[in-house]
Amino acid sequence: MKIKYQHIKQIDSTNSFAKRELSKLSKECWTAISADTQLMGRGQSGSVWIDNPGDSLLMTIISPVVKLSSDEIMKIHMTSSLAIKDFLSNRKVNVKLKWPNDIYMGTQKIAGILSEANWKAGFCNRFFLGFGINVRSAPFGSAFMGHNFDPISLRKPIAIKIITQLNSLNLNTLSEYEQSLFHWNIKCVWQDIVTQRFFEAKTTAIFQDGRMQLTFQSGEKRIVANGEVKWISLS
Repeated sequence: MKIKYQHIKQIDSTNSFAKRELSKLSKECWTAISADTQLMGRGQSGSVWIDNPGDSLLMTIISPVVKLSSDEIMKIHMTSSLAIKDFLSNRKVNVKLKWPNDIYMGTQKIAGILSEANWKAGFCNRFFLGFGINVRSAPFGSAFMGHNFDPISLRKPIAIKIITQLNSLNLNTLSEYEQSLFHWNIKCVWQDIVTQRFFEAKTTAIFQDGRMQLTFQSGEKRIVANGEVKWISLS
C-alpha cells in the first residue's frame, strides 16, 4: 500500500488545498496532506473548525481514481469515522461517534470529519477525507487526547489505519457505526434547525445514504438529513 505524504505548516484548509491541487496529486495511490494549523478550517454544512496551532492533527486523505456512488461515499465516511474512533480507543482515549461527522469524549467534541467528493459523469472519481483531532490541547469547551501525545508522531499511523480499513470495507459497517454512536437508542434533546424548536427523541436507525431515524416516545418516527436537526444534550 503506497501513500504519498505532504506536510504544510500553515494552510487555509487541508481539504480546500487538496481540491485546488487535485490535478497534481497521484491518480494511482493515496495521498495524505497534513498541516500544523488551518486558518480557515472547515466542517460539514459550513461549520468552522478551530485548532490550537501545533497541538492538533489536521489531515486530508485523498483517494486514487475511483468510481463510486453516493451510497458508497457514505459507507466510506462511516468506515473512516470508525477507523478514527478505533485509532483513539487503541491509545486509551475513550470516544464515541456523534452523527453525522463528529467524535466525542464524553459530551465534548474531540474530532471532526469532513467528507467531500469530486464528481464526474454521475460518479465520484476522487474523494477527500478531511479530519481534525485535538491532540495536546483544545479550544475552550472541547476535549483533547492528552498532553503526552505528539501530533507529528500520529500522522503516518492514522493515515495507514484509515486507508487499511477503507481497503477492506466490510458488510457490518452500518451496524458498527450505529452501535458506536454515543446517543444510540438513548433519549436526547434535539433542536429543529428550521423551527428552532427543541424536542426529545432516540436515535434508532442510520440509513445507507447517511440519514438518521429519530423515534419519539409516542412511537412516531422522523427521518432527518444532515443539517436538519442539532444534538443539544442527553435527556
